[in-house]
Amino acid sequence: MLAMTINTYGPAEEVFQPSNIPTPDIRDDEVLVQIKATSVNPIEFKMREGYGRRVFSKKRGFEFPVALGNDVSGVVVKTGRKVKHLKNGDEVFAAPEVTGQGSYCEYRAIKASHCIAKPKGLSFEEAASLPYVTMTSWSALITKPKLCPEDYRGKKVLVHGGSGGIGSFAVQLLKAWGAYVATTCSTGKVEAVRQLGADQVIDYKQEDFSQLLSDFDVVLDTVGGNQEAPSLSILKTNGKSHYITLVFPALANIDQYGFLRGAFKTIKTFLGKKKACKKQGIQYHWGMFSSSPEALEHVRQLVENGKIRPVLDRCFPLDQIAQAHSYAESGQATGKVGISIAQ
Repeated sequence: MLAMTINTYGPAEEVFQPSNIPTPDIRDDEVLVQIKATSVNPIEFKMREGYGRRVFSKKRGFEFPVALGNDVSGVVVKTGRKVKHLKNGDEVFAAPEVTGQGSYCEYRAIKASHCIAKPKGLSFEEAASLPYVTMTSWSALITKPKLCPEDYRGKKVLVHGGSGGIGSFAVQLLKAWGAYVATTCSTGKVEAVRQLGADQVIDYKQEDFSQLLSDFDVVLDTVGGNQEAPSLSILKTNGKSHYITLVFPALANIDQYGFLRGAFKTIKTFLGKKKACKKQGIQYHWGMFSSSPEALEHVRQLVENGKIRPVLDRCFPLDQIAQAHSYAESGQATGKVGISIAQ
C-alpha cells in the first residue's frame, strides 16, 4: 500500500517520502480499514522531530520507514473471524492505541472494539479530525480527575488554547456538559473561538487571564509554557478544584536521561507538584491520550445531536503531508488540519 513515511527524524520537508509498504494483516479481533482521511496532531510533528523516540520505538516496535498518524476515518474492508458487530462497508472512525504503523497510509489494522460508527452527516475528513482530540480531552477531563460529564454542569472551567485542535474541541465538549467556559487565544482568533460557544474569550496578547478570572473549578492547559502558576491562582482552594495539563516532561526526560533516570525525574517532578497543590487545596493532574471507545461513542452522539461540530481549518492530500505538517506547526490553523487519502 502507499504510505507517506519517514526514514529519519527531522523537518517535514526533508523527511517525508512516499513508500510502498505491506498492507497489514489482521488478527481475529481486528478489522482492516481503508483509510479515507486522517489529520495532523501536535504529537505527530513532535514525533517526526524525534520527541519520545525511546518510548515510542519500544512501545510501537517499529523500525524505519515509519508511517505516523493517529486518527482514522474510513471503511471496513475485512473483518477478523471473532468480529460480530462490524461488516465490510461500514464507515467508522477511530484513534487506536499507538502500535505498529500509523494512519498516513491507505489501510490500517485496528481492533474492532476501538472502531465506532462514523457520525452521520460528517465527511470522512471532518470525522477524522475528532478521535484523537476526543480521547485526549476525555482522559484529561474525565479519567484523570475521576469525574463524569454531569459533574461539569454549572462549573467554571478555563481552557488554555481555545483555537487549537484540542482546545476548540474541549470548549464545545464542556459547553455540551453545561459548564461555564472561559478560554484563551490570540487576537486574530477571538471571534472564531467565541463562535464555538465559549462564554468568555481572553486575548492573551492583550489581556492577563489571571487578572480577569477567579473562583474557577477546573483549568485545562493545552499549551504549557508559563501558564501553571497563574492558572493555579484562579482556582478555588476547597480541595475539589483541578488543574490538568497536557504538557509535561515525561517523554523529554526519558529521551534525555534514559528510561530509569528519566522516569525517576518525571515521578519526582509530578509528586512534588501534586503535593504542593494539595497543600493549596487544588488537585493536580497530567493528562494524555488514551484510546477509549466509550468517549468516542459519547462524542458521536453529541455530534449527531448538533452539540459539537468539527473545526477543520483545511485539508491536504496525502502526498502533501509535509506541507500539512508545516502548516500545523506554524500555529496559523484554527482547529485541526486534515489529510485526504484518495484511493
